[in-house]
Amino acid sequence: MRFAFAALCLVLAACGESRAVRDEPQTARELSGRYVAASDTARYFTGDLSIERAGLMFTKGAILYTRTLAPRRGYDLTAQAGDSYAAIAVGTADLHVELRRITDVSLREGAPGLCGDDRPEYAALVYEERATRVTVLVFSGEEPPSSAATQSRLCATFGFNAPHGARTQEGVVL
Repeated sequence: MRFAFAALCLVLAACGESRAVRDEPQTARELSGRYVAASDTARYFTGDLSIERAGLMFTKGAILYTRTLAPRRGYDLTAQAGDSYAAIAVGTADLHVELRRITDVSLREGAPGLCGDDRPEYAALVYEERATRVTVLVFSGEEPPSSAATQSRLCATFGFNAPHGARTQEGVVL
């Protein structure tokens, strides 16, 4: 019995998480709810934003169907020798970054493409702890934004404000 227990412990230890995985934030908070266009580009191209688990819906007709990926940090780079999420969103290094893979795009007639003629592939929701302001970064290219990415390109930045406090999976944060 003791041998079986010791063997089980060794197997579990061998299957443990790597250091890189342990350094990632343990719990990711997904944003949700309605946000009002705050930047000129958001007012012109997208309109207001509704963040849902399955995607991002803009009032001017663009819908991005998404799948949430591992969370990033504000100081993480978006491309090889590129800027960090915090530098692009003009924030501090401790910003939260919810990176999403865009699985499908739907544009209502007359809605502008978010990356011009290129297909958007990734969207990053960048926000502070209270999430009263969210910056949406849209990337084209097959690679996810990272410090090793050479084929990922930032193609749009949009700013939004929470109209009545921040909305998260846990509820409204005031």
